[in-house]
Amino acid sequence: MTSVLVLGANGYIGKEVSRAFSRAGFRVYGLVRSEEKGKALAQDEVITVVGDVSRPESLAEHFDGADVIVDASVDFSNPAAYTKGLLNAVKQSADRRAARGGQLTFVLTSGGWVHGNTGHRGISQDSAADPLPGLEWRRAAEQDVLALGQASNIRSVVVRPSLVYGRAGGFFASVFAGLTAGSIRLPGSLENSLTTIHVDDLAELYVSVVERAPLLNGLALTAANRSSESVRDIISAVRRLDAAREIGVEAYTPAHLFDEGVAITQVVDTRSTRALTAWEPRKRSFVEGVAEYFYAWNATTQHRQQ
Repeated sequence: MTSVLVLGANGYIGKEVSRAFSRAGFRVYGLVRSEEKGKALAQDEVITVVGDVSRPESLAEHFDGADVIVDASVDFSNPAAYTKGLLNAVKQSADRRAARGGQLTFVLTSGGWVHGNTGHRGISQDSAADPLPGLEWRRAAEQDVLALGQASNIRSVVVRPSLVYGRAGGFFASVFAGLTAGSIRLPGSLENSLTTIHVDDLAELYVSVVERAPLLNGLALTAANRSSESVRDIISAVRRLDAAREIGVEAYTPAHLFDEGVAITQVVDTRSTRALTAWEPRKRSFVEGVAEYFYAWNATTQHRQQ
């Protein structure tokens, strides 16, 4: 049975990725910082591994024991240095197993913002990357990952998630919180469009990528729905959930990198991802399924408060 080690397994993306691999029949190990954080994963038949991904050198045994390593972790303090250390640990693991003829598949989670502001005309996902200012390090990390795949015993793939929605996390949780508070705040002019992907569909893409890793080695794949979503349409859909109230909307000047990403327009053609992976998003867009997504967020929020 193929074993998969998911880094950041209790995060918004990592948790669903771990579940997807488990459903697909893989033996899944989820790296978490504490036993407490791993309890929910154990319920999904994910074997928890306690460790600190910011110290990858301490995880050599777990790295060497996995057939596949999927990085879905996040470091906000110094992401460039963190990613560099992680990639070095992955390379060392591949080097150690080379003597016994072992293969390693490594999947790095990057992000759709390496495409930059595409405008409404859009681009192909295979167009040259033009990262948002402050994300140049991420494009450099992608190139380092894809270069790893030149070794005979490692296959490396980059996945670029668009703005993720669904369940109870992601950026759209703040939109729903604004609805309940009576005022929605969004960065930018509100005239932009966003590339989006449901977290379940994103998780299924990782499985497809690993299953086809020999064919995808050295590629960067963008995860997005077929169509971008207008911010105006998003606001209208959320407001209709509470039509009896006048829900305010405030556009504000982006204050940090995440705001800048939400404020740009992105239209990205991802046909090549779908063709190469035989993957297809199945969940409804955020606007189409907004009521279901709000109820899921609300139920989870209330449960956490109990």
